[in-house]
Amino acid sequence: MFPLMLDVSAAPVMLIGGASLLARLQALGDHGATAVHVFAPDAPAALAALAGDRLARRWPDAADFARIAPALVFISDMPDGEAAAFRVQAKAAHALVHVQDRIPLCDFHLPAKVRRGHLQVTVSTDGQAAGLSRLIRQYLEAEVFGPEWAARVEELAAARLAWKAEGIGIAELAARVEALVAARGWLPAKRP
Repeated sequence: MFPLMLDVSAAPVMLIGGASLLARLQALGDHGATAVHVFAPDAPAALAALAGDRLARRWPDAADFARIAPALVFISDMPDGEAAAFRVQAKAAHALVHVQDRIPLCDFHLPAKVRRGHLQVTVSTDGQAAGLSRLIRQYLEAEVFGPEWAARVEELAAARLAWKAEGIGIAELAARVEALVAARGWLPAKRP
């Protein structure tokens, strides 16, 4: 699997399924997604409340895929045959597709992630051992990347912008970043 970070702020996204879409919709919102369309005939109250007017209480049809032209489609909470049929429609619309817990139907996998402000640390087993990814993520959250990292990233970003405004080159920027991190003691010292 090739790791990639996508800007979902304006990308059309379709969510198709049921209750587990709630977490996906929350995560997309946390990442600034603004063009999310939810199709869930039996949407539970929490999903309906979060989706608001983005919710269609029906399954999507070919016209929906053509109108929305999704970049990403997330499918969950349905039998393999139904998921595969929606995947065919999504692929015809040139979307990348993720079908929850159905690796053969996925174009991509979602890593476990630790998010602290703009810092994101991800863990993946290429879809082979999701439980292990979760355990490693929990360890990193508890033992390595606490909440203080959000402010650290902001501090470093501001310093880096100031250095760039001075006309500092890439190599010197990297050296200054390393020096600031070392001076603050944010990471363990390098091993010889």
